[in-house]
Amino acid sequence: MRIMRNILVVAALATLAACVSPQEQAARTAAERQADEIECKKIGFTEGTEAFADCMLRLKEIRAQEENTRALRRARTPSPWWGPYPGYPYRYYPPYYW
Repeated sequence: MRIMRNILVVAALATLAACVSPQEQAARTAAERQADEIECKKIGFTEGTEAFADCMLRLKEIRAQEENTRALRRARTPSPWWGPYPGYPYRYYPPYYW
């Protein structure tokens, strides 16, 4: 019973840690945009031009692609809790007793 309670407490804390408030999300988005602006200015684009906007768009696309790649890797990573499953890197053969 005590183990189950501890598991539930850890699960609740993990769930709360994953929550992000709208203010935190807006701050993160603003920080990313500011970093992109600095990067585009560092490359040599002038703010307010079409080339600058294209640079900003490309950086945003790159970030989205990286997030997509991370999500795919997380989805393909086998869970250490469930053991071998179809598609696991090796075939699992149960021991045979003759």
